[in-house]
Amino acid sequence: MESEKRIKFEEGKIYFFICYALVCGGKSTFFGQILSQTSKDENKNKYNVKVVSSDEIRAGLSHKMQKENPEMTFKQCFDKTGKQTAKVFDKEIQKAIDSKKEDKINIILVDKNYPQGIDKFLKLFCKDKSSQFFFVFIPKIKKPLEIEHLRFPFSLNYFIQCYLRLKNRHGHEVLNGEDEQSKLVYISFLKLFQNFDFYKKISSEQNFSSNVFIQDIDFTDESKDLEIDSDTENFFKTVMKKIRAFDMENIKKEYENEINNYFKGLEEKYEGKNIFEDTRKIIENEVSDILLNGI
Repeated sequence: MESEKRIKFEEGKIYFFICYALVCGGKSTFFGQILSQTSKDENKNKYNVKVVSSDEIRAGLSHKMQKENPEMTFKQCFDKTGKQTAKVFDKEIQKAIDSKKEDKINIILVDKNYPQGIDKFLKLFCKDKSSQFFFVFIPKIKKPLEIEHLRFPFSLNYFIQCYLRLKNRHGHEVLNGEDEQSKLVYISFLKLFQNFDFYKKISSEQNFSSNVFIQDIDFTDESKDLEIDSDTENFFKTVMKKIRAFDMENIKKEYENEINNYFKGLEEKYEGKNIFEDTRKIIENEVSDILLNGI
């Protein structure tokens, strides 16, 4: 999995790129830079890049269902399209594989939140180990967020910055800051990563470990040495420890006040204070290095 020698890209081979990240965790910026840089005049004949986005697929299916059933809201349609999205997503991945070009470097950007299910993906789509490689990009963090027996592969820096980005995000296909359930979705995704170890998860797939490579990326500003305060400690002990991911009805019923109060406190403490640096330029440089030198 890890090697002192960098893996350089070769024509005729397929490189799956996936980001293990939270909502608003830097995936779109990272993939956007790959698309931007590989489409430049000096590169467009070198790369064959495809994007398969679970969010875009689900949004499209939801809009189609709503058009066919005007009495339904978009959210109602969204809630009913999960299984269909998964099927279409798998078909689109296979179509991207089938579009491989022998005279180009083939990159497939897998835009999906995948804390679990990596084993399924590898078994379904990484069958040709001589020409298919899986590059996993994870947040570069200063120290993991750890409270009692709860451990997350993200830092407190990362957790806070992703939330502030979500709160101020508009126009996304499926989740915006103004969505009344955005906080519940956010902590549900975080819950999926509870006690999750990127390296252990991937190394457990022994049949594929030689074809899987991990690279950390500066998705957020990790230069701040934030301490876990009493509000954060209490929130994780009383809410994060007890919830089940995406059990929205129960989370809303049992913990809505605690959730709203905690995130309101984060906004008052950090929003608009210019505490965190923008990392987009760093990500641009990291993508340039990856494309030039591999990982």
